[in-house]
Amino acid sequence: MIRAPRILPTDPAILLMEDGPTTIQPQHSHHPGLYDDPGAITQGTSQIEAIDLNVPPSGPGCVDCEATNKWWFHLRRCAKCGHIGCCDSSPSQHASKHVMSTGHPVVRSFEPGEDWFFDYRTEETFLGPPLQPPLHHPDLAVLLAS
Repeated sequence: MIRAPRILPTDPAILLMEDGPTTIQPQHSHHPGLYDDPGAITQGTSQIEAIDLNVPPSGPGCVDCEATNKWWFHLRRCAKCGHIGCCDSSPSQHASKHVMSTGHPVVRSFEPGEDWFFDYRTEETFLGPPLQPPLHHPDLAVLLAS
């Protein structure tokens, strides 16, 4: 079943009132091992607390793949610290590994034309506040045309 993304208000004060701290554990997970350790993801953190509006992205591509000369399909941006990691369809799945190692549960797509967020605790997508630019990696077609 495809669910439409939830839309969060962009005013942080409203977000805190509507999404107070909660502890959420999914009943199933598409991310095996992610919930095996109860402390693996920051508990009691609302979606707005998991988003820092002032942090820029860590770079134009997957930081870990670039360091090891690997490749990726799609990119995800940690909404808390700006770390850019590759998606779960990529061989190394660095975005999920970042979630497990840091406890930062919310990512935003770092793909051109996509503005959704994803919460690993609830496995829900939602639309959230604008982050610091750039909002996506450089478009290869634009780079090749210039």
